[in-house]
Amino acid sequence: MEKVPESRRVLDAVPRGLVVAAVWVVCLVVLGCGVMSLGWVAGRLSAVVFPLFSAFLLTAALQPLNDFLVRHRWPRWLAALSCLLFLVVIVGGLLTLVGVQIGLQWEDLSTQTVAGARELMSWLAQGPLGISQAQINSWIGGLTTFLGEQQSQIAAAAASIGAGIVRFLAELLMCLFAIFFFLKDGPRFVKSLRGLLPRGMRQVVTPAASVGWSSMVNYVKAAVTVAAVDAAGAGLGALILGSNLWVAILALTFVCAFVPMLGALVAGGVGCIIVLATLGWVKALIMLAIFVVVLETEVHVMQPLLLGRAVDIHPLVVLVSIALGMSIAGIPGAVFAIPLVALLVGVIKAVYDNGADLLDPPVETPNG
Repeated sequence: MEKVPESRRVLDAVPRGLVVAAVWVVCLVVLGCGVMSLGWVAGRLSAVVFPLFSAFLLTAALQPLNDFLVRHRWPRWLAALSCLLFLVVIVGGLLTLVGVQIGLQWEDLSTQTVAGARELMSWLAQGPLGISQAQINSWIGGLTTFLGEQQSQIAAAAASIGAGIVRFLAELLMCLFAIFFFLKDGPRFVKSLRGLLPRGMRQVVTPAASVGWSSMVNYVKAAVTVAAVDAAGAGLGALILGSNLWVAILALTFVCAFVPMLGALVAGGVGCIIVLATLGWVKALIMLAIFVVVLETEVHVMQPLLLGRAVDIHPLVVLVSIALGMSIAGIPGAVFAIPLVALLVGVIKAVYDNGADLLDPPVETPNG
């Protein structure tokens, strides 16, 4: 009779469900450590990682236009350069239009802001709160004294902001160069990366990566559409209310719509403050209601119809991804979380739909 090893007998004594659960726990711990390690490395190399990933997303947004130009026999370098110039003109045009509008309305805006501040002071003194003018003057004096005592910290913060602007411009330049080369030499990059894979994995990884890229392109196109609809709603509402800064509100809403959750709060808050300073508190409340309607439409109509069809990601997965991205890399992590999840979901679905197994990939023939 064959003697059963002691280790085998001990293992057989453990319930199979407990063994499976333990294996799952180990796999999840290893996966979590891997994600945290990647997040730490990305944070340390943020000056390189964030511009390159931003270029990756913008390339996904410009890819349909670039493919259209290439199909019509444009040289790849000219098509890539035209897409890049299109992006710069659109973004630069919006910023220039906002700056011109604010400059033209600056005198009226400052006057109305001062008048609104005085009205607020009068309401504090004569309203139900019963705050006296002496108390208000005391608070203002305390604030002035505090700011005077913090001059060195304010100067240091200003210097840090200046250094941040320089770093932002350098990262922006890197991002623009990366977009051009991603569009121009994308097929060459793909071919080079495919050559680095083991021969037996190419038939599995290449189609899965292609489907993942298509999934992210669809997400970016849907996200741009949702942001445009949000901006149109907020801008039209401000225009109907009679705000002369409706273009600024429109542009701000469009840009902030790409930052999940936090962007909507920032755009709504700034828009309501602008309307409050220029048109009074009644229209500011109406503007707040308009932002609520816009956000509810986005959450319950636009996202299920567009984002849900572009990439089939459950809302809970979206929320958890945003929270993880923000905890790892702050606001950039929240912005990049959903596109990255869309890419991974596309890859995983392609692998399962094709019945492929990365651990046992098909073997290519010498002539394949």
